[in-house]
Amino acid sequence: MSKIISLFIKFLNRINKIIWKIIIFLSKFIKIDESNHFNNKPTDERYRLFKVDDMPFVEPFIKMEHKDYKQLIKDNNIKPVKRRNGKNITVDVHCPCCSAPKEYLYDNNGKQIQFECKVCSFIFSTHPNKDKDVILKCPHCKYQLALFHHREDFDSYKCPNNNCPYYLKNKNSLNAFDLKLFQEHPEKIKLRYIYRKFNIDFPKITQDYRDFVKTPIDISRAYSSQYIIGLCLTYHVNYGLSYRQTAALMKDVHEVSISYKTIENYCKAVSTIIHPVLEFFPYKLSDTIAADETYIKILGKTHYIFFYFDAIKKIVTSYRVFEKRDSLSSIKACYSTLCKYDSLPDSLKVISDGNPIYNVAVQYWSEHALPFKLFQVIGLTNQDDVSKEYRSQKQIIERLNRTLKYYYHPKGGFTSLDNANSYMVLFATCFNFLRPHSSLKYKVPVEIPELQCCTNMPNKWIELINLGYKYLDPLR
Repeated sequence: MSKIISLFIKFLNRINKIIWKIIIFLSKFIKIDESNHFNNKPTDERYRLFKVDDMPFVEPFIKMEHKDYKQLIKDNNIKPVKRRNGKNITVDVHCPCCSAPKEYLYDNNGKQIQFECKVCSFIFSTHPNKDKDVILKCPHCKYQLALFHHREDFDSYKCPNNNCPYYLKNKNSLNAFDLKLFQEHPEKIKLRYIYRKFNIDFPKITQDYRDFVKTPIDISRAYSSQYIIGLCLTYHVNYGLSYRQTAALMKDVHEVSISYKTIENYCKAVSTIIHPVLEFFPYKLSDTIAADETYIKILGKTHYIFFYFDAIKKIVTSYRVFEKRDSLSSIKACYSTLCKYDSLPDSLKVISDGNPIYNVAVQYWSEHALPFKLFQVIGLTNQDDVSKEYRSQKQIIERLNRTLKYYYHPKGGFTSLDNANSYMVLFATCFNFLRPHSSLKYKVPVEIPELQCCTNMPNKWIELINLGYKYLDPLR
């Protein structure tokens, strides 16, 4: 029986060799698209670049004298609008100028929000947030802007004039490839003038940036001594141990029985105390700031940390966790950096990737007298002068992201947004005041005189807590 099995195995092996020879032979006659399957180079795709245009002309809204659409139709022999796309206006809307019904109205943006009357040529919008006191006009052709997108934080207006000099100039500058792309996918190439009108409450942003770390825990009533709290912070923050690992280390090495939940409460309380130091310390920042966002997990859901980082002095200026990676988050994160300057330097520049939300932040703060220049490093290869010049700064903040992930991974995520923000306060504090940096000759980015006399890390945390009380008292 064993001989039969061995012969059968040899037979199968021989058949297998024959099959492989046939495959190798046939492969010589099969053409393989190497560009798609075996090319390790970065993909060269053309993206629609986000561009911030000039401010529009603002004119007061003058109510037009009411006209009779029936008389205008009779005098000018106007016929109803012919819907070429087969879509009809389903909302009950009339022209506010001549009271023409929807049969005589053009749906300008295709979303039944912005209309143009065929009878009296009046352009109006049914959007409830539209400002009725002013009229926005294109700075290039003085044509009234049309609302074409409504976002959560802003409304987008564009110039619908096909004879606008700005539109014609951009269209005539297209090469053959871009022109074909525009004809097939016009949304991928920006040609028309676009203005974004923000619906964000400015005072709310200025107050919100400092109040996102709160805890009801009073550390002055802690059962453990200050040195024990300093030890827990050292292991958890400086060495990246989880709460459970820190509790085990305190028990095994220092013979101190303390639960991981108690350590978590200590960290939350300390983050609230130290947060004013992190925000109001008199930093001496440079004029080169790198910006980037990275993700973390909170209860299995993706959240985003917006880092703003002094690329020269290695100081973290923004570190907040947001639920969304949107324009509002970018605007808030940017403000936490801008407010740390006594006065913005004229040469202030921010280096980021190609994410368009940073362009939105530039436009918003420029409108609020906080201007700065944005330089975007696009892609993985230096295909433009900006990328060649500022690639190193972009790599610096990518290194900061990796440093965070090194300390973050042992924790396996967070259980709430408050816990994540509390940890980010501790992480930024450690990075700015306690962690030596190799590019600074192994000095900390921000030297505090009170910490120079401390001989160990737990005592440095204790001094930071005492300093936090000094910053916290004037805010109460």
